[in-house]
Amino acid sequence: MTTLNDMWALAQLPLGWIKWAKDQGIWDFVTAGSGLLISTVLVSKWKKKIPEFSVHLTYSLGTGHKNYPNVLNIELRNLMDSPLVIGRPNFKFTEGFTAGRFAHGNTATGDYEIKFRPVGTDGQPIPGYSYTNVMLRHREQAYSYLPLPDEWDEPALLAAAAPRRRWGIFKTEKGLGTLFLNVVLLKDEKPKVITMAVPVIRLQKGVQAPRLGREWG
Repeated sequence: MTTLNDMWALAQLPLGWIKWAKDQGIWDFVTAGSGLLISTVLVSKWKKKIPEFSVHLTYSLGTGHKNYPNVLNIELRNLMDSPLVIGRPNFKFTEGFTAGRFAHGNTATGDYEIKFRPVGTDGQPIPGYSYTNVMLRHREQAYSYLPLPDEWDEPALLAAAAPRRRWGIFKTEKGLGTLFLNVVLLKDEKPKVITMAVPVIRLQKGVQAPRLGREWG
C-alpha cells in the first residue's frame, strides 16, 4: 500500500534530478535545448503560407520625397476565388536595425505601424485614407510602405536584408525584420484566421518614385 511518505518521495525525484543536473552543469544545456525547440515550433507555426495570396516586398531608394527618401514597399494580392481580410499588420525590425525618422512605431512593443491603400486598375494606390484592415476580393491588391533610414544606400540595405548565420553555422531568416499579418479567409462558411510572418530577405528593387505621403491621402 502506497503511503503519504512514498508519494512525497516520488514527488521529490524530479527536483532531485534538476538539482543534480545543475550541479553537473547540464541544466543550462537542457534549458537552451528546450528554448530552441519551442522557438522552432513557433516559427514553423508563424511561417504558414497561402499559395494564392501574394506578399511582394521591394525597396525604393532616392524617391525624391522629403520625408520618405527610402522605403520598403509592401504589396498584397489576392488570387483566390473568394475574398479575404487583412488585419493587425505590423513590422518588427531585427535587433540592430530601425525604421526611418517618420515611421510610426509603438514604443512599448518595438513594432511599426503598417496601413494599406487599395490599388486601382492602373496599378497605382488609390488616393484616400489608408487602413490597418482591408478586404481584398479576387485579383484585388493593396499597397503600403515603411520608411527606411535616410542614410541607407543600396549596399547597406542589401547587407541588412541578407540572411544571418547563428554561431557562424546555421542560416536564419531574420534578415531586415519580419512583417506580421492576420489573414482572414472568407472561403468557407466559418472564417479561418491564419497568422503569417514574412521575413524580409533577398529584396528586389521596386519603382523609383512610389506614391508616398499625405498627398496621396
